Amino acid sequence: MSRTVYYRIAFLFLFSFSILSAELLRPTAGGEEKEILKIAGKRRLYTIVKEAAVVYQVHGPVRIELIARYPSPKKSKKSQVFSYRVTIDDEDPISINHKYKIQKSIRSVQHPSHYYTYSGNYFINVDDGDHTLTFSADDKQDYPVLLRVIKKDFETAKKGKRELQPMVFQSNRTVQTGEKEISYYELNYGRPLQVEVKGPKTLRILSRLMFAPQMGAEESYRLRVKSGNKVLGTYFMSTEQSSEAVILELPDKVPGKWRSCDVSVPDGKHIISVELIEKDRGVLTRFQEYK
Repeated sequence: MSRTVYYRIAFLFLFSFSILSAELLRPTAGGEEKEILKIAGKRRLYTIVKEAAVVYQVHGPVRIELIARYPSPKKSKKSQVFSYRVTIDDEDPISINHKYKIQKSIRSVQHPSHYYTYSGNYFINVDDGDHTLTFSADDKQDYPVLLRVIKKDFETAKKGKRELQPMVFQSNRTVQTGEKEISYYELNYGRPLQVEVKGPKTLRILSRLMFAPQMGAEESYRLRVKSGNKVLGTYFMSTEQSSEAVILELPDKVPGKWRSCDVSVPDGKHIISVELIEKDRGVLTRFQEYK
């Protein structure tokens, strides 16, 4: 059965890593149809994903970025709704849903009269070892999904780390691990946190899920990162309860093991918003910027 949020893939969590290099992956099975889009003066190769499976092989640890667009034969001001699924190894399928407007500047080499949406970007951190990623689209959609699968390796983070404080926040929580106490900012559904970053920088978001008594030993959550109205990415996190850490102000809740994601912030001053997608849980967050 397909599920959107609660899948059990063992995600790699990052501490002292940042993106080193990026590689466009090619399917190992299926995905013979391609579309070349001209974007900002460059040609970008996309794989056409329909209901038939398109399979990729990856070796972790890596971060996978999924860049998806949807075609439209007519120019429209309405947002285009589209979706596709990804299955990692033998786990349950993950449904990825997008809703984006047409990006007027994009043209296709094969279909010059067609239009294409802004890109929807999703990120998945894949654990060590060999893994299979299988993609398919809903056959009820009018058109196929155009997809790029990018593999990104990691390197030790550069110097110049600086802790950031949200512009406005409701609650400040302290997580104690042994004799060490670390300050976090509570993030809840409908109450995004915002930080100001002057790029070009890398913004690292460290997070811990707060486990309530009724929750299982392992749970998942999603963070959506935006700059203004633009979605920079949606990050999936899977975590388990920590046996070593406690939340001093909330003794009835158990912090999860921490997870992190890196966001590239372009040149200029930006207000970055971080949203929790799930309504039934809370997350503790920290923010760091790197040069």
